[in-house]
Amino acid sequence: MQTMLAYYLTFILAFTSVFGLAGDKYEVYKDIRYGDAERDLVTIYVPESAYENEHNGCILYIHGGSWQGGEKEDMAPHCKKLAMKGYITATMSYSLYSEEVFGEVTAFTMIDEVDKCIDAIKDFSDEHGLNITKMATSGYSAGGHISMLYSYSRPQDSSIELAFTANRVGPSDMSADAWGSYSLASMLAGVKITDEMIESGEAERIADSVSPVAFINDDTIPSIYAYAGNDILVNANNRKAMNAAFDACSAEHEFIFFPFSGHGLILDPVSEIMYYRALYSYCQEYFGY
Repeated sequence: MQTMLAYYLTFILAFTSVFGLAGDKYEVYKDIRYGDAERDLVTIYVPESAYENEHNGCILYIHGGSWQGGEKEDMAPHCKKLAMKGYITATMSYSLYSEEVFGEVTAFTMIDEVDKCIDAIKDFSDEHGLNITKMATSGYSAGGHISMLYSYSRPQDSSIELAFTANRVGPSDMSADAWGSYSLASMLAGVKITDEMIESGEAERIADSVSPVAFINDDTIPSIYAYAGNDILVNANNRKAMNAAFDACSAEHEFIFFPFSGHGLILDPVSEIMYYRALYSYCQEYFGY
């Protein structure tokens, strides 16, 4: 299934980059270690023009896979596309959840790794004279959740200033109202949720701790987010929660809807173009080039 989605994603990105072959050339720095865990690796794409800029921005991509699978290479098509536009990009792997590591690998583990990865990108920038002064996070599905949770709950922790975030079909609300139970909240927080915790309201607090929407306020960084009309994996409650949270505050945001698509976002080429137009516009505004 993931292979098929990757194939269609690659096709769509090629379709929407008709002039991409005339874009910037780039160099790939593979498998840079950013932490001690086995999967703590990041690959960085550096366009030739970046060495000529006074300062640079970097977009960090985080892969999907239900927090239990996927590889950083899944985001390579996005990295290459943006590198050809002249932007430094990176794609990271992170520690994966399984029942065997319940409570040991959680959403907090994953956003800690985002923080470490950004530190490593800063070190890479200093070593190569790239002067990366702005960072954007981006992710697909579970990666979108990790990207949003980090960017909304811990933006002040980033060693490079977070300029914006852009995410696709990311789970945003881990409440029982959104999912029918607290099973996802339990998994991501690493806490066994009991009936007593549900009755006392503690379960809702735990769900909020791993729900990006719980952290959206007037000071939230500018955000692009995309959801699909026929997504049976990340249900409509997640996009509704995002829209409600942003409507309730003044934070800048742009919502791109893929009305005909499922979770893979493959049936709405016009929406795909709109998403990338919004992304390029955010890059130009918040990276400054």
